Amino acid sequence: MLEAAGLSAAEESVYLALLRKGAATAEQLANRTQQAPTRVARAVAGLHRKGLVHRTPPPSDLIVPVPPDLAFDQLIQRRREDLERVREAAQQLSAESRARSTSRRTGELIEIVQGRGGVRGAFERVQHAARSEMRVLVAPPYAATAQVNQTQLARGGEVTYRAVYTTEALAEPGFMAAVSEHVLAGEQARLAPVVPTKLAIADRALALLPLSWTAAAQDTALLVHPCGLLDALVALFEGVWTTASPLVITGPAEVRPLEAVDKHDRQLLSLLVAGMTDEAAGARLGMSRRTVVRRVQHMMAATGSQSRIQLGWRVRERGWL
Repeated sequence: MLEAAGLSAAEESVYLALLRKGAATAEQLANRTQQAPTRVARAVAGLHRKGLVHRTPPPSDLIVPVPPDLAFDQLIQRRREDLERVREAAQQLSAESRARSTSRRTGELIEIVQGRGGVRGAFERVQHAARSEMRVLVAPPYAATAQVNQTQLARGGEVTYRAVYTTEALAEPGFMAAVSEHVLAGEQARLAPVVPTKLAIADRALALLPLSWTAAAQDTALLVHPCGLLDALVALFEGVWTTASPLVITGPAEVRPLEAVDKHDRQLLSLLVAGMTDEAAGARLGMSRRTVVRRVQHMMAATGSQSRIQLGWRVRERGWL
């Protein structure tokens, strides 16, 4: 449920146990979550680094959850600052690579690929280089084909695919059906209004980065081998992935992207976020409790949220209120 916020399964389990049942000692948390004390200790340490819990001094030594609205605001702000540092690092690394373009070492780290056939072949090369994970940012126009040819999805799940698509990409003819097939084959897909660049990364071994988005320059790209620039590209993808929304499958060949809420949903959300119960919010808006529940479930499905806590976080993140 909180994976998008960067929490592991153990960290999420511990944090939710604290939110639902209150502050506790490490031993009590182990009993609540039915996890080993060492695993709980690691999870608490991770939550503390993320600013999601704090501890009271001895002798009580309680682990206390930070309220989600405060904790996740701070976490999102740190992610934004991290992304800005990635942008600055990428710009600096690009400047350094241009300055050393005549260096043999740079030539070994960064390859220039030209021609549509060359770019197509480079993309296949990146996919076949993946041993555990492929990360892709997808947006039109396309240099090779109108669809992402993710050949290793059929290799028994040995390579995990994570893809972020733009809404513009999903508007391409036949693209939504192709994305649905990818998701049903095991791809983890998310949607963002825009992506900073098109990108394909195999593990931390090889990345393909276009030099330009324009159709006229789609026949030139960079193959990046392990170096500081590749590390920056991985961090860039992870930042985009964190803020993107899961795509919702509505049928065997259909993908429904995130939809904006209407003014009635905004009114309902504002009352629920303010702390009103379903009954009170419904009475204020002239809705039955059943209607309130149905509208909330619709918004949870539209945002890929698994709980109302996650819905509130995604709503605030998107500026819907």
